[in-house]
Amino acid sequence: MGFKEDYLGIRIDFQSKRISDHLVVKGHPLYQWQETILSFLNDWKNESKSILKVSTSGTTGIPKRIFFKKEYMYECAKRTAYLLNITSSGIKGLLCLHPESIASKMFLIRAIIFRWNIYCIPPSSNPLRNIKGYFDIVSMVPIQVYYSLKNLERIRILLIGGAPISKYLEKKLQNISTICYSTYGMTETLGHIALKKINGLDKTDYYESLKDVSIGIDNRNCLRIFYPYCMDTLIQTNDIVHLISENRFNWIGRFDHVINSGGIKIIPELVEKEIFPFIPHRRRFFVSSIPDTILGERIILIIEGPTFTVRIPKSIFIEKKRFYKPKNVFFVEHFIENYLGKLKIKEIINRIIVNNIKKYSIIYFSIFGFFFKI
Repeated sequence: MGFKEDYLGIRIDFQSKRISDHLVVKGHPLYQWQETILSFLNDWKNESKSILKVSTSGTTGIPKRIFFKKEYMYECAKRTAYLLNITSSGIKGLLCLHPESIASKMFLIRAIIFRWNIYCIPPSSNPLRNIKGYFDIVSMVPIQVYYSLKNLERIRILLIGGAPISKYLEKKLQNISTICYSTYGMTETLGHIALKKINGLDKTDYYESLKDVSIGIDNRNCLRIFYPYCMDTLIQTNDIVHLISENRFNWIGRFDHVINSGGIKIIPELVEKEIFPFIPHRRRFFVSSIPDTILGERIILIIEGPTFTVRIPKSIFIEKKRFYKPKNVFFVEHFIENYLGKLKIKEIINRIIVNNIKKYSIIYFSIFGFFFKI
């Protein structure tokens, strides 16, 4: 396999801000995020451990522990590096994701395999703010990309994952030289198994799976994945996709997010695309549902931050789309997130229900050319 030899030479420097032999962790004393990195590296180096434990994020259910063979992690990490042509010794990378995430662990493994120089910093919404220098490879979640827009030119290749990229953010990325990819994957697949180039002359509007990854769909149009070198069994997801070819697909939404309102099945991610142009770009929002005695589920719009008047043209929700119109709009001061920065949608909805709807919803909402107070 070779990863044992590739580990040699990696060391951590907690005191100096200069780049050490291969891996630098900025800051002192030993914070929890640093301990997490060290713990993983020690487990990786430990020859008596052939299997490592990884926890899922818990955004789509109860967090669970998954056990992976080191050889599978090694193979997955290696294949991404070869695809992106970042296999040279001395590649400079920035690790700014939460160290518990599968993306961070796979990033570290690539550094070990190819002897990169990796600069590790605590996860924050604006990771480039106090960092100088140029980086060959960086992985971020969308909110980090948004707050780093002014400094992205210092990155050669940027991998964006963990959440969908908004149309606003994607538009902003068209004006920079950084090579940007949206990634598709999850803990169960050891990170991304497909990439979508989102800027440059060769950008695409679809995800393309990595070499040797087999994809298909079930009767719900949900993606299933088999990666022979990186997993023992087929992974059945709840991600609704449009399968373009044997290795290309468009992500539509989550099957477990589908709303059944009066017998009409609604994919909230599609409604969000319709509403997006009419929500200030700095505001996070999502579409979901609450129980309704007549409809079963009532479709609602939840926006983070202070209230404002939402103006959506009448033409957006007409004919069949009239069923997609949110019946209520709720404002929540701060969205609840997990340690990876992903929204805890179920918890947010439960708090809205428990704390009385009117406490969260004070707005004039315009869709059909007039205003009404919720």
